[in-house]
Amino acid sequence: MTYRVLTALFAHETNTFSRQPTTLANYEDYVLAFGDAIPDAIAGSVLELVGVENAAKELGWDLTHTVAAWATPSGPVAREVWDKCAGAFLDAAKNQGPFDGVVLTLHGAMTTVDYADAEGELLTQLRAIIGPDVPVAITLDLHANVTRLMAEHADIICAYRTYPHIDQVTTAERASHILQRAMTGEVSPVVHLARRPMLIGLDHGRTTTDNPMTQLLARADGLEAQDDGVLTISLQAGFSPADFAEVGPSVAVTGNGRDARFQTTADDFMEYSWEQRHFDSNEYLSVDAAIAKATEFPGSNGPVIISDASDNPGAGAYGDSTFLLAGMINAGIKNAAFGTICDPETAAELISAGVGASISVHLGGKIDAAYGPPLELLGEVITITKGSYVAQGPRWRGVTQHLGPTAIFRVGGIDIVVASKRVQCTELETFTHAGIDPAKKDIVAVKSMHHFRAAFEPISRTVLIVDSGALATKEYSRLPYKNLPHPIFPLDLD
Repeated sequence: MTYRVLTALFAHETNTFSRQPTTLANYEDYVLAFGDAIPDAIAGSVLELVGVENAAKELGWDLTHTVAAWATPSGPVAREVWDKCAGAFLDAAKNQGPFDGVVLTLHGAMTTVDYADAEGELLTQLRAIIGPDVPVAITLDLHANVTRLMAEHADIICAYRTYPHIDQVTTAERASHILQRAMTGEVSPVVHLARRPMLIGLDHGRTTTDNPMTQLLARADGLEAQDDGVLTISLQAGFSPADFAEVGPSVAVTGNGRDARFQTTADDFMEYSWEQRHFDSNEYLSVDAAIAKATEFPGSNGPVIISDASDNPGAGAYGDSTFLLAGMINAGIKNAAFGTICDPETAAELISAGVGASISVHLGGKIDAAYGPPLELLGEVITITKGSYVAQGPRWRGVTQHLGPTAIFRVGGIDIVVASKRVQCTELETFTHAGIDPAKKDIVAVKSMHHFRAAFEPISRTVLIVDSGALATKEYSRLPYKNLPHPIFPLDLD
């Protein structure tokens, strides 16, 4: 029998504290395609829909594509995006069915101007169309905030198991194979969800060290191998810069049927997460401490990587904080690179001045000077680029990233990538596309919390993490939460 399967990618990680709305233009800057254009748009990439296509070919599905949409994290998603992207998916569910199953690839932390729990709303509207009996599999980022509605309306939840995320394709393949078993009637999947009063936990989901996340993932592998009824276990560390009631870590056990042992497993895993809630494998340094420490690592075996973590665009930060850059300049750092400062106004000035020009500009700090005011700098324009390149690293391989019109601005001994658009610095190509070899620098600063490790850690001497207090700070008491349940860790509880 050939099964008809509906699929879509509609994802966003929404920082509800951001002043910057997420528009269709933001999706066009990363991934936005519809219907028959999707296979060509995702070909050769590591996007989840590639995994769905792989499974469809293997299992002989008749696959209906609807939308592929992903954008850099920022503020709440505009209504025009919801109408166009959710609309394309729901319209197909209503008018191109019936379908035997659905694979919906999401993030799990999307908020729109209308819906705090956008994925829960999408699934609710989908169920109203397809009814309760069509099995629905969803894939999630492991930083999802999994809600009651998501667990109620999805039969299968599969989250990534790596951070940096390098398993999008295999996650979608895993979800698709469970869906196949559901469509054949071999299993009757049900999601069992557990949460605790936590804003953060599971070491923020990191899988590059021995920590509560990797320990529970190992337990999950063991249970899935031992118990045929445990179809998959998903651990979500949550996305903390989201001000709504169901934010935070969770465990979702997809079991064969509604059985108390599956809920017990979810609760046990969540209890361990609670017990280990203070664990954090990162040491967060001030700017001055990081710069002092960076100079303590002599040698030529790769650069010291400094993560400007609290200004990470991948968590919805503005990408134009100047605290770290100012510290590096004031310290007289030489043979360094900084990626990136998002400042379209200054990028345009540098490009207009031209390569070789000596120019004074006010760089960065344009969106909210509280996170680092503009710096008055005199430097030289070294390179001008269109800012587009195909990522080659493990995180976004095959995806074209768009920095917009870009200039390399050399101030003292630092080559600064001045971009027109916000993109988390996860790829070596952020530098190499402009003629900068990061491996030959002594210090490389990147605006990224953790994803940079996939491409940059292999070339590095060491890694240092800076929290300068920008929008993605780990000092959660500085964020103006209004909608959290209380008490909650770490704001109220120990």
